[in-house]
Amino acid sequence: MRWMSRSALWMLGLIYLAAPYASGLAAEDEILLDYLPNPFAADRPEWDPFGPDPGSQYLPGRPSWDPYTPGIGDIPQLVAANPFSPEESLSLAEELRSPNQLYLQSGPFLVTEGVIGLGSPYTLWLYVGSWGPLSVYDGGRRILYQRFVTRGWYRLDGYAETLEAHRYQFNTSTRSNAVALSVSSAGYPTGYGLVGRVVDVYGNGVPGALVRIAGSGGGTFSTATNAQGYYGMDVPSGTYTVTAETEGFAFNPSTARVWTGTVSAAGTIVGSAAAWSDLPAGSSSKEAGWLEGAVTDKAGAPIPGATVRVDGIFTVTTDQDGAYWAALDPGWHSVVAYAVGYKFSSASVQIIPGQGSRLDIQGTKVVVLGKVA
Repeated sequence: MRWMSRSALWMLGLIYLAAPYASGLAAEDEILLDYLPNPFAADRPEWDPFGPDPGSQYLPGRPSWDPYTPGIGDIPQLVAANPFSPEESLSLAEELRSPNQLYLQSGPFLVTEGVIGLGSPYTLWLYVGSWGPLSVYDGGRRILYQRFVTRGWYRLDGYAETLEAHRYQFNTSTRSNAVALSVSSAGYPTGYGLVGRVVDVYGNGVPGALVRIAGSGGGTFSTATNAQGYYGMDVPSGTYTVTAETEGFAFNPSTARVWTGTVSAAGTIVGSAAAWSDLPAGSSSKEAGWLEGAVTDKAGAPIPGATVRVDGIFTVTTDQDGAYWAALDPGWHSVVAYAVGYKFSSASVQIIPGQGSRLDIQGTKVVVLGKVA
């Protein structure tokens, strides 16, 4: 009996050793078979960290296996606010009857589903009807947790930084309805991992501009804008500073965060013309006007580093005195400011040909609640 057991073990050993040769492979080739079926491992250098481990649970924009990826994004800020106040003047497109209600702002209406362009801001409105600990989810992933909230309205501002679908929901003692938010390409060349646009102060695309993309961990890449001012490039995940160069313009740098496996949008790069002669086609120095002003709090203290967005297209940043300036085409323009810890109302201003208009923007300090899960 013992002899038969030894013979069986011997035969199994011979079969194991002969298997690679019977298939036409050398013994060392058998090791490679563990890696070649993985497309992330094929033809990649050993130092490349961007391929997932076999069987990893990959979520677009949040690859836990990538050590160079940026954080999951900005920490959401929950702000107590009323969508029906005179400053907001919003209306319900559909009224829900659940204690906890969640809406997406779409123009002057609150809706439960919508589409936003890549690289655009958006706002969620939460009505908390049952007090207690608050959790906000995006596709089942908790993005915000607050230990205790009282009944009332709150707003949560977001930014479509990546091309992915969202499904928001929140929960206190009861669960709210879900809000579906899709992100459209909005004209960006989404065949690349990093996309962006270069525009002038009028929001017109700047064609043929040289775009330099510098990684925070080293490495610089370059490309050029197309006829509409868009650009795109595949770069490793990480944080980047993006600048542009072209004759007759001076550009403010922008930033970008890239996550492997999805399309990330860099902040729009805005260029100011070096001279009035460089205005867009069809314009002249007599036709152009400009807008200037200051961004302050209610007490008149300047807010440096605030972002002033004009027509939802391009932005300028306030200086140390809270002042800003932008050249604009004649006509009416919408203006809104953004700054951490402040709430601003949008405003409209008329630009007169060859003249300057002034718009001072005051912000109200808000209490920022919540923390990331």
